[in-house]
Amino acid sequence: MKKGILFALGILVPVCCALAQQHRRGKFDPEEFKAKLENFVTSQAGFTPEEAQAFYPIYHEMKGKQRQLQRSIYRLKKKAPTENTDEQDYANTIQRIKDLGVEMAQLEVAYYKKMCNAVSPQKVYKAMCAEDVFHRKMLEEFGHDRQNRPQEGQRPK
Repeated sequence: MKKGILFALGILVPVCCALAQQHRRGKFDPEEFKAKLENFVTSQAGFTPEEAQAFYPIYHEMKGKQRQLQRSIYRLKKKAPTENTDEQDYANTIQRIKDLGVEMAQLEVAYYKKMCNAVSPQKVYKAMCAEDVFHRKMLEEFGHDRQNRPQEGQRPK
C-alpha cells in the first residue's frame, strides 16, 4: 500500500509541477519584462546606477506615450467600415493614421533629446541598440517556447 502511494506521488508531483510551470509560462508579466529589459539595457549600455536613475523615467514616459499613440492607430485600423463609409472617410482615416505616426516620430525625437541631456549620447545610442537586441531575444525565446506545441489551425511539421 505504501509503495502504491509513493508511486502515485512520484508521478503526480512532477506532473503538477510541469502543469504549473506551463500555466505560468503562458502569462505575460509586464513588471518582469520591464525588469529584464532594464537589467539588459543597463548592462549593455554601461549605465551607472545614477545614470540608470536619470535615464529610465524619461524612457518609460516616452514608451507610455508611444503605446497610447499605437493603441489609437490600432483602433483606427480595426474600426469596421459601415455600409455608409465612402472614399473620403477612408482617406480621412488613412490621414489620421499617418498623422499619428508622425506624432510618434516627433515624440521619439523630443524624448531622445531629453535622454541625451540626462546621460551621454553614446550611452543613449548603446541603450537604443540594446533594446533592439533584447526584443529580438525575447521574440526568439517566445518562438522556442511555442515551437514544440502545435498551434490550433497549423499543419504539423
